[in-house]
Amino acid sequence: MKHIIPYIAIILLATVIIYSNAEKKRTRITERCQDTFSDAIRTEKKLLIKQFCMQYRQENSPNSLSVEDKKDWYDQNYLITTSPSRHQLDSLFRDGAHKINRNISTAIGYTFNGKNYFSGDESCRKSVIPVQECVYRKDTISTTDIVLQAYIHIPFYVPLQNTYTYAVIFMASVALAVCFLYTRRRKKNMTGIPLQELPETGNRTTDNARWIIISKEVWWDEKNHIIKKGETSMILTGESLKFFKLFLENKSFFLSYKTIYESYGLKDEAPEFKDRIYQSIKLLRKDLIGFGITIRSVRGRGYELIFQ
Repeated sequence: MKHIIPYIAIILLATVIIYSNAEKKRTRITERCQDTFSDAIRTEKKLLIKQFCMQYRQENSPNSLSVEDKKDWYDQNYLITTSPSRHQLDSLFRDGAHKINRNISTAIGYTFNGKNYFSGDESCRKSVIPVQECVYRKDTISTTDIVLQAYIHIPFYVPLQNTYTYAVIFMASVALAVCFLYTRRRKKNMTGIPLQELPETGNRTTDNARWIIISKEVWWDEKNHIIKKGETSMILTGESLKFFKLFLENKSFFLSYKTIYESYGLKDEAPEFKDRIYQSIKLLRKDLIGFGITIRSVRGRGYELIFQ
């Protein structure tokens, strides 16, 4: 897990940064579409309403609405009457949104006199989001209000199409590659020379054992990796076997730090490797207790095998 955690952290960090940036861009697109819809409303009125005549006296008005509010209501009422589908407004809004991004889909809708209109396909209505709503009033009776709505659909990939996203992906890829190479190199240094594959203990026999005396009462079978003292015997395996052989290769049964590092394919002392050496010596020391053998640490030099 400790090797996987850095990869997960890099991927999560890159995902959070990309998502945050995408949401900011989505918000900017929505705000620009709001301005686009307002521009489309003004442009439509200029194109379709050439002349407007109206008489208005504030003192005779039954409500406090301004003349501008009432005029806007009559403009929209006229446009709905002449073109219930509002093709002109829909087209102007779509053209403006496509200037922001060609992949944005648009639709408009309105509510008036109990009628609801939506310019897009009803099946797509759930996928669009409202970006602007304009309410026009001529009096205080809400049933006469005209409500215009603007909708857009932003594909998920649109906010991701920016230089910032590509830069984050590139930097995350580089970080993952560096992490992979570092982990691979460290594992190679930690592993060094591969240990010999040892058969299961149950498959070993002592029929063809070749015993040699390594002390007054301790015998060693090099072929089967068996250490014996009297009736007590043990098959050494793994790191214990590796270090015990290194001790036996020296006539004085002394094992230097340099020899240990060389056995793992290391030229110099590796600080992160000390704990593994310590644990291996500790395990071997425990295995040899029943044979009257101890391992003494020689400060700054290595370890010495001592027979009691």
